[in-house]
Amino acid sequence: MSSKTRYYLEQCIPEMDDLVEKNLFTKNEVSLILKKRTDFEHRLNSRGSSINDYMKYIIYETNVDKLRQKRVKRILQASRSNSLSDWSIQQRITFIYQRGTNKFPNDLKFWAMYLNFLKTRGAKTSYKKIHNVYNEVLKLHPNNVDIWISCAKYEYEVHANFKSCRTVFQNGLRFNPDVAKLWYEYVKFELNFITKLINRRKVMGLISEREQELDMLNEENDNKGDEDGNETSTIKAPSTGDNMKDKLNELPEADMNMLGNTETNPALRGDIALTIFDVAMTTLRKHFINKHKGYYAVSDKTIDGDLEKEALQFLFEKSMQYINLFDKFTDLQRDHLINHVLQFWRNELSGNLQEKLSDIYISVLIMDITLNVRYMTLNNLDIPQLQLSVKKYFAYKDKIEKSLVKDLQSKYKLYLQDTFLNKIEKTNPVYNILSMIIKKL
Repeated sequence: MSSKTRYYLEQCIPEMDDLVEKNLFTKNEVSLILKKRTDFEHRLNSRGSSINDYMKYIIYETNVDKLRQKRVKRILQASRSNSLSDWSIQQRITFIYQRGTNKFPNDLKFWAMYLNFLKTRGAKTSYKKIHNVYNEVLKLHPNNVDIWISCAKYEYEVHANFKSCRTVFQNGLRFNPDVAKLWYEYVKFELNFITKLINRRKVMGLISEREQELDMLNEENDNKGDEDGNETSTIKAPSTGDNMKDKLNELPEADMNMLGNTETNPALRGDIALTIFDVAMTTLRKHFINKHKGYYAVSDKTIDGDLEKEALQFLFEKSMQYINLFDKFTDLQRDHLINHVLQFWRNELSGNLQEKLSDIYISVLIMDITLNVRYMTLNNLDIPQLQLSVKKYFAYKDKIEKSLVKDLQSKYKLYLQDTFLNKIEKTNPVYNILSMIIKKL
C-alpha cells in the first residue's frame, strides 16, 4: 500500500467510527466499505488510472451516501443529530472530483459532472466554491464558449448577479470575438434583464424616479448582505496578454442603475442590446473575412467581391436569428429593436450591392414594409396601419430597380395572403378591403 493511499484511508476512520456508533452500519459493513475504498485508491494512484476509475469511485460513494441517508430516516428519526458522517462522504466525493480534474484537465465531461454535483447540493456548496471551479476550467479552456455561457447563466439565473454575468460575457468575448453564439447569448441576457426590470417596476408600481431610487437603494443593501453571507467573488478571466485588443471598448457603461422610463431612457428600450448587436456585426464580419482570406489576411487589405458577398450573407443569417429573438420579448418595443437591425442592412445594401444580393435586399424591404403590422392579428388588425404599410410598399416600388419590382410585389402579396386574407371569412368586411389592396399591388 502506497503512503498516499494509506493517508487517504486513515482520514476515513473517524467517519467509520461515527457510522458504527449511530448503528447505521455494522462493523462488517464498515470493513467492506474500507476494502472497496482501498481498491479504488490503488487504482487512482496507479500510473494506468483512467477517468472511468474516478467516475466509478464517485458512483460507489454516492450509493453509500444514499444508503446512509435511508438508514438515518429509518433508524434515527427524531433522535437525529449532526455529526461527522453527515457531510464527510459528500466532501470525499468533492475531493475525488478535484483529483480527477487535476489529473485529466482536458476532460470537459468530467468538469461538467463536477459543476453539476456542486450545484445540486444547494446551500451545502458555497457560492465561492462554484466560482473557483468555473475560474479553473475557464483558465484551461478559454475558447470553449459553452463554458462561458454556462457560467454567465449560473450568475444570472441562480444568483441574479447581473453585473458578474455581464463581466463573464465580456471576458468571454475577449477570447472568442469570432463566435456568433456568444454574442447572441449576450444580447439575449441584456434583453432578459431589461424585461425583468420593466416588469418589476410594473408589479411594484414604481412610477416616479424617487420611488425607483428608493427601490434600487434597498436592492443594493440586500445584495451587500448576500455578498457578506455567501462570500461572493468575481469570475476572473485568464490573462489575454498585451496584444489582445478589447472588442468591447465601444460598449456604453452598463451598470443598469437606470431611472426613468422607455421615453426618457433609451437603455430601457433595449439600446444596450442594440449596441452589442452593432459591435457583433462589425467584429463577426472582420473575422469572417480574415478567416476566409487565410494567409493573405495580413498582407492583402483588399476584399474580393465574392468574399464580401459571402460575409454579408453570413451576417444576414445571424441578423435573422436576432430578429427572431426580438419577436419573443413582448414586453419590449420590438418594432424599435427590429427597425435598428433593418437600418443596419439599409446602410449595408446601399449602392450596387442591391442587385448582387437581391434576395437579402428584398427580404429587408419586406420586413420594413410589414413592420408596423408585424404583430397584429385578425382581432386587432388596424386598417390605417395596413394602409401605411401599403404606402411604404409603393414608395419602395418607385425607388428600386425594375428587375426587383416583381419579386417585391409577389412577396408582399404572399405575406398579406398568408398572414391575413387566408384566415378571414369571405363574409367579413375586412376580407374585401384586403382583396382590393392585393389587387392594386
